[in-house]
This record gives sequence, structure tokens and C-alpha cells, in this order.
Amino acid sequence: MGWSFKIGRVFGIDLKVHLTFLLILVWGALNYGGSAGWGYGLLVTLALFTLVILHELGHSLAAKWYGIPVKDIILLPIGGVARLERMPDKPIQELVVAIAGPLVNVVLAVMLLPVVVVTGAMQPGAFTMTRAMEPGLFGLATFLLLANVSLVIFNMIPAFPLDGGRVFRAGLALFTDYARATRWAVIVGRLAAIGMGIFAIVTGQIFLALIAFFIFIAGGQEGEAAQARSLLRRVQASQALSTNHVALAPTATIGQVASMMLTAPQGNFAVLDPADGKLLGVATSGSIAGAMQRGEWHRRITEVMHHAASIPTIALTATLDEAQDKLSGASTQVVAVFDGLHFKGLITANDIYRIFRFLARSGYIPQPARA
Repeated sequence: MGWSFKIGRVFGIDLKVHLTFLLILVWGALNYGGSAGWGYGLLVTLALFTLVILHELGHSLAAKWYGIPVKDIILLPIGGVARLERMPDKPIQELVVAIAGPLVNVVLAVMLLPVVVVTGAMQPGAFTMTRAMEPGLFGLATFLLLANVSLVIFNMIPAFPLDGGRVFRAGLALFTDYARATRWAVIVGRLAAIGMGIFAIVTGQIFLALIAFFIFIAGGQEGEAAQARSLLRRVQASQALSTNHVALAPTATIGQVASMMLTAPQGNFAVLDPADGKLLGVATSGSIAGAMQRGEWHRRITEVMHHAASIPTIALTATLDEAQDKLSGASTQVVAVFDGLHFKGLITANDIYRIFRFLARSGYIPQPARA
């Protein structure tokens, strides 16, 4: 995500902060300081977002348990986001990953409760909420206890894509297909977001209104992504391969490839070893165009290609949603398809988008390719 910078790494997961998060630090320092000043307010804000990080780590470690890579955790003014390479495919896995975050907050609340009780008993006079929120150890422990309880309650609202919405979708997916469960989760989530937004406007809570807007938009976007995956899951890589793509020998020059591009609608070329057909690399349209602009017409294609080791690979029987997952973390927008050890062709991000558009418009449901 742009405008973010790395602040650390925990359990192999990068922790990042979005630049706009600095605004919430200033706001927290001024609003939570009370009589103790901005320094205490900053401490309270950092402690609050430490809870958020631990919450997101709960999601992330549960995802890694199921073999799902985690890109990073990013702190934003509205909270934290654990970015997974993909969402769990099985409903029970999504249920576990979704509930792992709030469960961390439940554990933290249980741990903080005796601290609040002990430090509260040491305070003179009767207990009141006003005194409980005053600066100091008792006030900080009470604030964090209530923050954990609030995080659990808020995140378990069945408003997709909040944790409660994901739990709701996972529960529905146990009894119906994933696409239908997602549609219902998005509908319920958007209704909840509208209700939250109306409440926020009536009560003058601008921050809550922004969160409601985020839930409404993000839920719809993720719902569309889930629908796309359900379509792409119906197409195997073997069905998406072009039958007339030209492969290059390692001796080909930029000038020769440029001539091919004038007559053939092909932007990416596999470079194969002529002796055994082994994939050596891929020359992309971007790398070829760059060499052409520099006037390197006699330069060999092997000097500008992306080497095979850097190209993600999938099996011939893999589905296009798997190819899309591979491309999401790749440096090139092309994936190599293999049948065992034998190279079969290339699939690009444009190929996947073209097939998705066709399926979405036509309503055609392809049958798996026959062996």
C-alpha cells in the first residue's frame, strides 16, 4: 500500500504505518492527555494501537497456520489491516481466521481485569468512571480493558468485511455455495453500515461516519472480488492458454522480436532452450519496449528477459484464481504454466481479465478440460 513505511517485523510479518496514521497520533495526544498533558495522551494512543496490532497478529498467525502467506500489517487512522495473499478457501478456515483477532482481545481483557481490580482497590475513595479514566496506571489499565471489550463488540458486528461479517459469511458458506454466502454477507454488511452511518450523523460522530463509509465501500469491493474468484475458479489454466503464441530462441535479437510484434498480437514471449524446450525466461512487452527506446536493436533477448527463476509457475490443471494469486505477489504480470516438468505456455494478467469479462457478461459456465 502506498504512503506507508515499515516500522518492524514480527513472526516474519512486516509491520507498516500509513503516513495518515501520524494524524491520529497528534489527535490522540491532544484528546487523551487530560491533566497529564500530551505525552500521556500519546502513550495512551500508542497503547491503543498496540492492541490493534495484536488483534491483526491474531488474524495473521491463524492464516499462516493454514499456509496462507501474509503480506503485511498496516496501521491506518481507522485501525489496522492484515493483508493476506488470499482468503481461506474453506468456510471453517475463514471462521478461525476471522475469530482469531477478537479472541486475542478477549484474552487481553481477561489479563487486564485483575490489574484494574488491584490498582482500583489502591485508589482512595469510591469508584467512579470519572476517576477510573484519570491519568495514571489505574486509568490506563481501565482504558485498555474497555478498549479491548469495545474492539471485540465492534468487530463482531455482522457487517462485512468486519470480523463479524466474515464469521457470518463462513457460517452461511457451510450450508450454501461461497458466492451466494458472500452476496448475503455484503447485503447485510451494507445495511449495517447504513444504520451505523445514520446513527453517526444523528449523534455527530464524524469518525464513526467515516468507518461506516469504509465498511460500505470495502464490503462491496471485496464482495466483487469474491464473485470474480468464483468465476475464475471454473477455468483451468489449460483452457486459458493461447495456441498460437510464438516462443523465442535465446539468440533472438530485439530487432527481430520487434518485427514479430508488428505482425503478431503478442506482448510477452517465452524464451526456450532449443535443445530441450526448457523455459529460460520471459521477455515482456515492457522490457522489449525499453530496449527499443534505447536503440538496442542488436541486443540479445536473453539480456532483457526476466529469468525463469523470477517467474511464478502453476500447473496445467490449476485454476485461474490460483494464477491470479500467483500474480498478486509477482514482479511480472505473467505466470508460466507447466505440465509436470514440461513448459506449456504463459498466462498474463490481461488474459485473466479478458476471460473474467467474458464469463461475467455471457453467464457462460465452462466445463473442466478433459485430459
